[in-house]
Amino acid sequence: MQYLLTEQQKARQREFKAFVSENVEPFADEWDREQKIPESAISKLARARYLGCSLPTQYGGQGWDTVTFGLLNEALGRGFSSLTVLLTVQTMVSKTLLKWGSAEQIQKWIPPLAKGEILGAFALTEPGAGSDLHSLVTEFTQSEGGFLILNGAKQWITGAQLASLFLVFGKLGGCPVACLVPRETPGLEVEPIRDLMGFRAAGLGKLVFNNAQIPTANVVGKPGFALSHVAPVGLHYGRISTSCSALGLVRGCLEESVAWARKRKIGSQTVADLGMIRSKIAEMGTSLEAGSYLCYGACRAADENLPEAFEKAVLAKYFASRAAVRSASDAVQVRGAAGCHVSSPVSRFYRDAKIMEIIEGTTQIHEHILGGMFLQQDRRSSH
Repeated sequence: MQYLLTEQQKARQREFKAFVSENVEPFADEWDREQKIPESAISKLARARYLGCSLPTQYGGQGWDTVTFGLLNEALGRGFSSLTVLLTVQTMVSKTLLKWGSAEQIQKWIPPLAKGEILGAFALTEPGAGSDLHSLVTEFTQSEGGFLILNGAKQWITGAQLASLFLVFGKLGGCPVACLVPRETPGLEVEPIRDLMGFRAAGLGKLVFNNAQIPTANVVGKPGFALSHVAPVGLHYGRISTSCSALGLVRGCLEESVAWARKRKIGSQTVADLGMIRSKIAEMGTSLEAGSYLCYGACRAADENLPEAFEKAVLAKYFASRAAVRSASDAVQVRGAAGCHVSSPVSRFYRDAKIMEIIEGTTQIHEHILGGMFLQQDRRSSH
């Protein structure tokens, strides 16, 4: 994979790995146990200007290409998945706003998002809707004086406990709409969600809106385009971020398994001498190599605005998330009982990996999309 990267991208990759090695990996288990990422850790991400890495420099971002963004996600995914998803949702909100926000919205919100002065959250999922975007019941109603009244609830919102700004999706007169809702808005309550199987420090929460008053100037894009145009921008970057993060988790499984197999002895031989263990390591290594091509192919397609960018991101997320689950399961198996204990990083990998198959579209949703794509490709080629 290295030969596909530019020298600048390779330098960034080394920088990201060093950052994670020093500032993330030594504390990951502690953050996982406490189900919280300290403000000091988020501040380090902000000072490194990672939270706005893919935003234009004119707004305080780094202006990095999507491949570099993917490398950062991979490095953070190797260190601690919960930290990666904060970058994921920050990017989903800021990229969506950059594409569809008004000039006033961009000037007001993009610079603080780029600098990490505020955190954003993508409020799409509802308690009764899940992956069915068209079943939204969160409701905006028109009010006097240039305001909307918001009622409803959002659930499983990553970063909700930390976010200052929510991009909320709902319906206005039956018409899909997206709207920026600051945390301090009266009528908005944030209920923390704890004790998740994985991503335990990702600050998930439930948002409850009770007659929250929102300025109509906060509507992003045109009413009616929220699900067809606005949301897909965020979801696209969410898939890219998640796929590269899952790739980092696969790398972690491989590296931890190789290190353990080399030092763990059974009698006079190491675990690495056993064919059954080598088989599992072989599958992890192959998944890592194959996943790298899919993930960074998706990143390049986004950079080049290729027509197949959407398809490549779906493929990458589908493959990498499933590979993460398989690799984490095998990494636990390689360690045996030691892999089942909370002190082992692969135990955390195992719990986090399963969440990868659910966030930013479940595996089954991706299979439905991809199955349709391949059927359509075959139909086109046969005519």
